[in-house]
Amino acid sequence: MQFSALSSVHQQSIHNLDFLHEPHTYKEAALHPHWVQAMQAEIDALILNKTWTEVDLPPGKKAISSKWVFKIKLKAYGSLERYKARLVVQGNTQREGIDYTETFSPVVKMTTIRTVLALAAARKWPPYQLDVNNAFLHGDLHEEVYMKMPESMPNPHNKVCKLQKSLYGLKQASKQWHSKLAGFLKEQGYTQSKNDYSLFLQSSSPHLTIVAVYVDDILITGSNPTTIQLLKHNLHAAFGIKDVGLLHYFLGFEVSYL
Repeated sequence: MQFSALSSVHQQSIHNLDFLHEPHTYKEAALHPHWVQAMQAEIDALILNKTWTEVDLPPGKKAISSKWVFKIKLKAYGSLERYKARLVVQGNTQREGIDYTETFSPVVKMTTIRTVLALAAARKWPPYQLDVNNAFLHGDLHEEVYMKMPESMPNPHNKVCKLQKSLYGLKQASKQWHSKLAGFLKEQGYTQSKNDYSLFLQSSSPHLTIVAVYVDDILITGSNPTTIQLLKHNLHAAFGIKDVGLLHYFLGFEVSYL
């Protein structure tokens, strides 16, 4: 196994798709069926996750705004994968001490990634990549936060959304997701590293399993395929994951196998 920085050839492939247009507003996106479908898929996921309840805004409370963010997702070599629409809370309007308290969330260090990949290469452990579907939506929200009804959703009774789960754009969203995932991994028997809080280890002689987390991207490797498969299964049951398979691209690294 070898790894290197993402090649200029792959970067050029991405630049060649500049003609694919990402809308900047909801009104612009609503003119195109593929973006309408992407927005509906996002709303369906939020409703299924019970992200909010529709309520009247209590006296003295303020509802923060939301906006749609549109992104064209590309495959590794620059071809079109899918159209993605994400509903994002405008967290810049949140008030510290009222809408949120703590916001810090760790991500795995680049030196940790290099070390894990070097160890996997030396011991011929296959590294796998997982992508968590709508990761931030799994974080539990402890503060009382209200959001204006998203554009694209009818609102004849002037309701607002009382958030039950975290949402992209909230200042505490990343922290809440990391806490949720860390708690889950600990329940599965993994130990959180004190040198890198986004690195988790499970040691059961003679086997070792390593998990590195960068927001919603998860790298797994180790000596026991059965343990790795069990973790994949449990992660999918808890959060819903996309199993990307063998690691090929991760945080600017390209991984190849000999």
